[in-house]
Amino acid sequence: MLPLAACIVAGAVLYAPTLATLANTWTHDATYSHGWAIVPVAMALAWRQRRTETAEDHPSAVGLLVVVASLALFLVGSLGAELFTTRISLVGVIAGTILYVWGWQHLRTYAFPLSLVFFAIPLPAIVFDRLTLSLQLLATRLGEGLLQTTGIPVLRDGNLLTLSNVTLEVGDECSGIRSLMSLGAVAAVVGHLFTASWQQRAALAALVLPLAIGLNGLRIALTGLAAVELGPDAARGAIHAGSGYTVYLIAIAVLIACTRVMQPAEVA
Repeated sequence: MLPLAACIVAGAVLYAPTLATLANTWTHDATYSHGWAIVPVAMALAWRQRRTETAEDHPSAVGLLVVVASLALFLVGSLGAELFTTRISLVGVIAGTILYVWGWQHLRTYAFPLSLVFFAIPLPAIVFDRLTLSLQLLATRLGEGLLQTTGIPVLRDGNLLTLSNVTLEVGDECSGIRSLMSLGAVAAVVGHLFTASWQQRAALAALVLPLAIGLNGLRIALTGLAAVELGPDAARGAIHAGSGYTVYLIAIAVLIACTRVMQPAEVA
């Protein structure tokens, strides 16, 4: 345990700046603010697994190779000032340490809590920007289509929806990227706790993208409808923010309901 304690202390010192920048991102970037919730949940799940674990210790030298490879990744990321690389290397170091000290069975036990941490790590800027733009335009088109079905005249120009009395801009924060990131983590946790097979968990994960896009498009359409019927003020301020939280809670409720639907089929 003494060498293990030394490894933990060395890792904490090495990754202190990386963890500090990550915490700063969680604090100031609303897209990744769920990171403050994911890490405690991952730790709680790891502790839950620990209490039920019965695997024997079979240390594997492969773990040392994983640690070395992860540290090399950290070095490359540090030299290139690439935060994503340095951050994911920490997960590799932890996984490699578990494998080297305790073995493959223990690594499988803690695989899910470790993988959950990836949801708290911000994507590379080039990937995030491309994804945000695609979701932004898709949500705008979906909102336009839903508004047209209600008979409301609307003109779309990129991410702008021009109505009779107001022009709505579907900004980055309205693209659905925030809900997509956090809903992915919620779906993973719900699937882990309440489903019994990987097929069900995969189905739940596959539902996240269309659910986030569909509900966000519905939110945009309802915002436009409210702006036309109630005035432009209905498209901004507390009403607009409240609709975002409402849609997000609906998405979580849908995910939980899906697990309820899956359970009887699994029992049968």
